[in-house]
Amino acid sequence: MRASSRSRGLRTTIIAVVIIVIVLAGIIGYAVTGLAYAQTKVGNANRTLSTVISHQNSLTATFTDLNAKFNTLSSSSSPDPQQERALFDQFVANEKAAGTTDTQDDKSLVSARASLGGQQWLTLAARGNLDKEGTKIDHARKALSIAKTAAAGYVQDGQFFQAYFDAAIDLEMLSSQVANADLSGATTTLTTMKTHVDKALQLSSAPGLPAELHALMVDFGTFVTDFGKLLAGVAAGDDSAITSAENAVQTDAAKLGTYNMDTILAEIGAYYKPMFDAVDSEMAKAAA
Repeated sequence: MRASSRSRGLRTTIIAVVIIVIVLAGIIGYAVTGLAYAQTKVGNANRTLSTVISHQNSLTATFTDLNAKFNTLSSSSSPDPQQERALFDQFVANEKAAGTTDTQDDKSLVSARASLGGQQWLTLAARGNLDKEGTKIDHARKALSIAKTAAAGYVQDGQFFQAYFDAAIDLEMLSSQVANADLSGATTTLTTMKTHVDKALQLSSAPGLPAELHALMVDFGTFVTDFGKLLAGVAAGDDSAITSAENAVQTDAAKLGTYNMDTILAEIGAYYKPMFDAVDSEMAKAAA
């Protein structure tokens, strides 16, 4: 009887030990599987995040390069409006592309963020790492949101300068035609110039553009009107009208010369600087 009791006790102990081993093995297996699963999710999310950061670095480098080229042209003693117009064509195209890239990258981050919350029953042990990665993604998404706002504003600003330099190109052509007594060509060019000036005036309230640009285009429009009167006076042979229009055109030209484009561009830069600083700050947190 005693042997039989000892045997039953031994069997009970063995069964208990086996159960404990099975439970421990299950716990360890659960932890290992959960950590591996979580690590995969973190790795995938981090690759998406790295791609987004790389895109932002590339966009920043492109913007810096264009800005340097424009500054070189602007500082020239005889800036070329054709070249400046071409630079703003690139600028607008790049900012549109930047907005598209930011939107696509944000969708990728949304997907990556959502993946970190999947299978929560399996990832309890790695919740800290997943939450940390999620916070980094949140910072990146905040940066993209600000960057998209800046890009949209820059597109509108660039479109203003496209119209402005179109008018400047027209002005050069008008001056050449007048010097060659080509009144017919000058009249046609003046009509085209008015279209460009009116377009720039409509765009002069774009985000970040200072009030001086609106005033500049109003004055530019006055110049176009007065120059039209001058051409009409010449065509009619009306000396009185010619003299009056010439005086008005000279006054208009002098007023246009009072606008300092360097100061205006500095004001635009000051408007966007806090946005770029915020983007850099949020991206630095995302990359940490």
